[in-house]
Amino acid sequence: MKCLLISLQSNSYVTGLKYIAANVLDKGHDARILLLSGYLERDLHPAIEEFISDYNPDLIGISLMAIEYYPAKNLTRLLREKFQVPIIWGGVHVTTDPEDCLKHADYLCIGEGECVVPAVLEHLRSEGKGVVPDIPGVWTRLNGKETRQPFSASETDLDSLPVQDYLPEYFFGLHKNRIYNFAQNPELFRSYALYGGTCHMMITTRGCPFNCGYCANASLSKVYGSKVRERSVENCLEELKRVKKDPYVLYINFQDDCFFIHNREWIKKFCEEYKKHISLPFMVRAIPTLLDREKLFMLKEAGLSVVIMGIQSGSDHVNFDIYNRKIKFQSVMKAAELISEVKALPYYEMIVDNPYETEDDMIETINSMSRLRKPYTVSLAHLTFFPGTPLTEKALKDKIVDPEAYLSRFMVNIDYTYLNKVLYLAPYMPRALIKLLNKPASVRRTIHSILTGSLFFFAKRSIEPLVYMFLISRSLNYNIKWTARTFFSNWRSALAKLLFNFLSKGDMEFNERLALARKEMPSLFEK
Repeated sequence: MKCLLISLQSNSYVTGLKYIAANVLDKGHDARILLLSGYLERDLHPAIEEFISDYNPDLIGISLMAIEYYPAKNLTRLLREKFQVPIIWGGVHVTTDPEDCLKHADYLCIGEGECVVPAVLEHLRSEGKGVVPDIPGVWTRLNGKETRQPFSASETDLDSLPVQDYLPEYFFGLHKNRIYNFAQNPELFRSYALYGGTCHMMITTRGCPFNCGYCANASLSKVYGSKVRERSVENCLEELKRVKKDPYVLYINFQDDCFFIHNREWIKKFCEEYKKHISLPFMVRAIPTLLDREKLFMLKEAGLSVVIMGIQSGSDHVNFDIYNRKIKFQSVMKAAELISEVKALPYYEMIVDNPYETEDDMIETINSMSRLRKPYTVSLAHLTFFPGTPLTEKALKDKIVDPEAYLSRFMVNIDYTYLNKVLYLAPYMPRALIKLLNKPASVRRTIHSILTGSLFFFAKRSIEPLVYMFLISRSLNYNIKWTARTFFSNWRSALAKLLFNFLSKGDMEFNERLALARKEMPSLFEK
């Protein structure tokens, strides 16, 4: 049996599909992955039709996050016009909003897909398309009738699942009207990849110990449970050793919600084995209250280069009462001091454009961020109201949010308000200057707006890149060879960020396609 797995996202970071494809192959079936970035055409491109006809899959899977909902809806319609192949949707958006998704797909995979997709393939082989599959976690729409199986139990033994490859031989993509095999055209793959393809993205755990009111994890935990599941060090090293064979990989990007959820024994063993067999710089994500000094220094010794830490707001009121994120800014400051002490690159994530956040809250956030030890970098994200989260339910009840907005806006596509610009400047300007600019609208003068706008433009295109260059060089212990390789490999990604502000080039093109499709195919956007 053959399974074609399609990604519609703006880049070739398809870790979830690679894990699913590996398991499909492990179960004796065949799999291919096809990247169709933001595909929103009126007709199915002949190259796609020919590729699918030649492969002749028994099942087509479409993976989607919220931003890919309309492309997935459109592509499903186009595929049905040409093929009689059953289509299964899966991914975060399907799990958080299955009711709407079931209107369009034959099957839905609610939850993790590694075991579900091979089970659906087995069902199609033994029972055919006309029989409803009795598979936990699969919702079906057959002959106008809907069947909803209960959620499947999440896989507790992550070591039982096959590991993913960095660039599998079965990974294809549509580029300039042709389908290319990315493994045979690695330069093309890198043009679509995050960080120029220099990072291998992987996870060592699944789940998050927090239940923040804005996060999709609040919905996902209803399916996966609240327990954080982890892979063994041996299993992680098995994947990493395979990845290390590709000389283009410079970094390992651990995508865990919080890498520090591992206990000290796991971290110690991991660091010993990683240093012995892999010895590549890596980045991890951290939750301030879980950051541990001993673990942090062990990781730094093993090659830790970047720590990405979610702060979300510098106001305790906003974090506690609006986001249900029980982390005081005092804990953030302590964590930031540790990151600075270990000389890793600090990358702090913030949420802006919050309708529940007052001007005073935002001013407090800016004041708080200006107190953190410099240098550091910051990422701003637009507050997205994902379905099923407590904050979304409150916002819908209060009628202050468009319930469809999350389907067509990237989180990094922020509003360029005055205070958002000042917050962005906090890491790059003296504290006294930030204090001067951090004013409520009632007392601002024209000079404040002119100065803030000028500094924002200047910082974005000169100070931020220089700070990043210094931080990455310091995080690599001033190793000239690795610093040079990092910059030369990432220059395209860095240039795209400068040109398109917080969006990448792929995201910007995706946005343009969505806007054009709204004009040319209005029926696609109707409920």
